[in-house]
Amino acid sequence: MAVLTVEDVKFSSRKQEIIKGVSLEVGRGTTTVLIGKSGCGKSTLLKLMAGILVPSEGRVLYEGVDIEEMTNAQNKEFRKKSAFVFQDSALWANQDIYHNLSIPLQVHFPKMTYEERDLAVQGICAMVNFSRPLTLRPVDLSAGEQKRIAFARAMSCGPEILFLDEITASMDRRGMELIMNLLHNFVDQGNTLIYVSHNASFISEFPGTMIHVEDGLLKNEI
Repeated sequence: MAVLTVEDVKFSSRKQEIIKGVSLEVGRGTTTVLIGKSGCGKSTLLKLMAGILVPSEGRVLYEGVDIEEMTNAQNKEFRKKSAFVFQDSALWANQDIYHNLSIPLQVHFPKMTYEERDLAVQGICAMVNFSRPLTLRPVDLSAGEQKRIAFARAMSCGPEILFLDEITASMDRRGMELIMNLLHNFVDQGNTLIYVSHNASFISEFPGTMIHVEDGLLKNEI
């Protein structure tokens, strides 16, 4: 069974049809890259696959269950097993870096003690080579630092599916190499990677199945 199934999904925003009837399957432990020109709908499709956006028509299924029709318990389990890194990082501006990283742990591991949570936060900061004070807020960080913290937040609960929207945007070479090394480890452990990127060198590192999105439709699969 596919870990994710997209069935004839359409999505409209402000009366404009962005996704025009897309169907695809993603196998567990595979890598899938959505490519295409800017504005073609690939980021929207990625968000639909992650359950962040709700289709106007059609269904997105996780392990055979429609995400939109999940029970609260099923949805919480899906959110724990999947994680999304937004192109603009989407950190909580009104929270410091510590709380940006600790809140997902509080939600998904309510029995975790403060000390355990603190150690986990310190560990994921070390993972992305972030050593600045955790009392800082996102506005105090560079765009590249924000992206590293967003990636750390996504990895904090040990996801099995990772959705990335232009992960290398705003990153310098060192930051990109760090993230790529962590992603190779993620993929090598049998996890599922689904991402959007314009970065040719990044795509060459994680080729997988290339799906070409054009004007809200799948042009072909490579």
